[in-house]
Amino acid sequence: MAAATMSLRASLSTGRPVSRGGAPASLAAPVTAPALRFAAPATQRSQSVRAARPGIVYAATASADSPSYVSTSTKYAIVEVAGQQIIVEEGRWYSCNRLEAAPGSKIQLGRVLAARNEGDFMVGQPYLENVTVEAEVMEELKGPKILVYKMKPKKHYRRMAGHRQSLSKFKVTKISV
Repeated sequence: MAAATMSLRASLSTGRPVSRGGAPASLAAPVTAPALRFAAPATQRSQSVRAARPGIVYAATASADSPSYVSTSTKYAIVEVAGQQIIVEEGRWYSCNRLEAAPGSKIQLGRVLAARNEGDFMVGQPYLENVTVEAEVMEELKGPKILVYKMKPKKHYRRMAGHRQSLSKFKVTKISV
């Protein structure tokens, strides 16, 4: 027992494994100290980690009263197009599920759920009748490929299929209130 304690002390002082029972040090199991001996208090450990990684932010600094959508424009609308609700502004382009209109054609988005114009905010029930959004279809494109893999274990049943959603890209030209 005394030899084991002495070898443990030798291991702690040198940091290298010490052999037990005369076996070579390379074949012996390393003798390590309890983890608590080397653990620093929580305040010292957290300060050292922060000092080692100065570029990492440890606390989120989000304000509770800031909205999730911050608009730079004073005129925008929330429209329902191709089964999606999108916040649109004049002069910007958006993509949605494929529209029936051909590229280059002008469309009118009539399902306007809400709109803002120079500080006035209007909400429809369910849609606004006096607000229309005009847009131009820019192009048709495909979304990223999604792979579907089905299998049944031990039955040699393997099926792989891929899907790319057809999308339309449109640019909002005018929001009339």
